Amino acid sequence: MHAELLVLRFIHIISGIMWVGSGIFVAFFLIPALAGNRQLMPQVMEGLQRRRVFIIIPTAGLLAILSGTRLLWIDSAGFSDSYMQTGVGRTFSLGGTAAIIALLIQVFVSRPAGQKLGAIAAQLAASPPASERERLNAEADRLRRRSVMGTLGAVIFGLLAASAMAVARYS
Repeated sequence: MHAELLVLRFIHIISGIMWVGSGIFVAFFLIPALAGNRQLMPQVMEGLQRRRVFIIIPTAGLLAILSGTRLLWIDSAGFSDSYMQTGVGRTFSLGGTAAIIALLIQVFVSRPAGQKLGAIAAQLAASPPASERERLNAEADRLRRRSVMGTLGAVIFGLLAASAMAVARYS
């Protein structure tokens, strides 16, 4: 049991840092930097795709959630009501719920918008006619806003989750 706890905590902390940290980097540094130079965006997105960032980062989030769920199961003796009604149990549960919401936003809002945006950027790079270019630019702007809002939402929920994990033992 002791070895399992150490492995689970290691996975939980490292994957959580990677997941939430990358979200903070993307939301507060990468997106604003790319917004200033839209011609670079397709190249950056292609480089990130080659490095499988869009698979690795959600996987880190899933690992954080799964390992955290198992840790909570162990700590609460099977999600017992008496534990889950304590301040610690409620705070861990709230943090876990926030993490799940963050992952759902990331996987079902931000990621699909980003993928569609990449496809549109490739179409725009092919120099379509002016009317098609205007339509594609309008769609790209809509998807960009959706992706940014989704990313910010996921980061906010990720920060709530990380904050809950940091203070739960003191609740």
